[in-house]
Amino acid sequence: MSFRAGKEDGMKSHIKVGVIGPLWIYETLVRCFNLFPTIQPIFRLSDEMDKAKEFTVELKDNVDCLFYSGRIPYLVAKEEVPIKGAGLYQAIYKMKNKMNFTQVSFDGIQNAYIEIVKKNLEESFSYDNYNDLVSLENVEDIVNFHLVNVAKSSNTVVITSLKLVSELLTNYNIVNEWLKPSEEDIIVAIERMLLGTNQRKQKEMQIIIGRVFIENTTTIAPDFMTEQQIQKRNHTTYRMLLHFAEQMSGYLTALSSTEYLFVTNRGIFERVTEGYKVLPIVDELKKKLGVTLSIGIGFGFSALEAGSHARVALIQAQENGGDSCYIVNEDRSVFGPIDLTAPMKYPLAVTDRLLIQQSEAVGMNAANIEKTMALIRRKKKNEFTAHELASFLGITPRSAHRIVQSWLDATLIEVIGTEKISRRGRPRQVFTLLNSEENSI
Repeated sequence: MSFRAGKEDGMKSHIKVGVIGPLWIYETLVRCFNLFPTIQPIFRLSDEMDKAKEFTVELKDNVDCLFYSGRIPYLVAKEEVPIKGAGLYQAIYKMKNKMNFTQVSFDGIQNAYIEIVKKNLEESFSYDNYNDLVSLENVEDIVNFHLVNVAKSSNTVVITSLKLVSELLTNYNIVNEWLKPSEEDIIVAIERMLLGTNQRKQKEMQIIIGRVFIENTTTIAPDFMTEQQIQKRNHTTYRMLLHFAEQMSGYLTALSSTEYLFVTNRGIFERVTEGYKVLPIVDELKKKLGVTLSIGIGFGFSALEAGSHARVALIQAQENGGDSCYIVNEDRSVFGPIDLTAPMKYPLAVTDRLLIQQSEAVGMNAANIEKTMALIRRKKKNEFTAHELASFLGITPRSAHRIVQSWLDATLIEVIGTEKISRRGRPRQVFTLLNSEENSI
């Protein structure tokens, strides 16, 4: 499912839900959605499952979230999700009434969930499961899988997640049950969707605090400038920052002549920055007035926490050379700088025991190791030389070689090759980080 922020309808907030699925389930869906008065369902139903993609395109920008009635319409439009819920209990119960079986052939259900149901029902049947992707494109493979299993034992029955597979197996006189979502399944799914949508709304309404610091106040006001010119430049800076705050429907206040604080909410900030990708105010002030900004954005569960995180985020921006914006999240992870193709993400405090042990072995703070690794990932796709590390960190090549050697000893990195950049000098070793994963905010 995908979720979007709800819209106001008069004095009451309604969540518009696009409901996609087959026609046979319409009455069941209506009964279930009628239990949720805050939801306004918009039905797009068809027995032609290929239309699920068409319905998704039609609805996605006009509803708050999309609800797929089952696995196949969701697979057609999106990606694989597991079937689970009361429907499996009902299918096994119905099968018990048809015949005594000792073996079940499944498709479209996770093994872990089958085990849970077996345990809850105190059943002892064995089973085979079609573990590849279940879709309308491989119906023939699924049917053959079940036929092979039935041929092995006459006490085998089939429980399938596809109606078409059930119909074909029935033609072969194979005892089977089509796993359909029960009303309980649908109600649980709606409740989860509602919870997820409300959580997203709450997150979007979360207050965030930003701190803006003007880095180069002395260099932008040379001796030949008059006091009036300096005041005029300061006024223009304030006016541009005020316009920036207004874009975010925020509030701006001056803490000093070089530092400002603004308040807005997370949803607006995410939309203005296009998901933390752009922040034009930094470049605009630099180009128009030669003013360099460092900005720290704090997310938190309270104004106090957001303010504290904004201050830490500002320090991160300044420590990384300024002229940038960093974010500190609720979990105290750092993300930035904004407006880069590959921003860094690293924790302020490291709790990974292995990394702490490795940091002790190399004599370097674990958080600094995380931060340095994040910088390497951003700079050159997880490949670097000692000279590049020196450039990244602003240290001497000799110091960088010491760090590289200690990281090799602690198996934080490994050598993956060499590069020759000139006829003179030794080839430079190229390193890569081990167990390195890119993260997003």
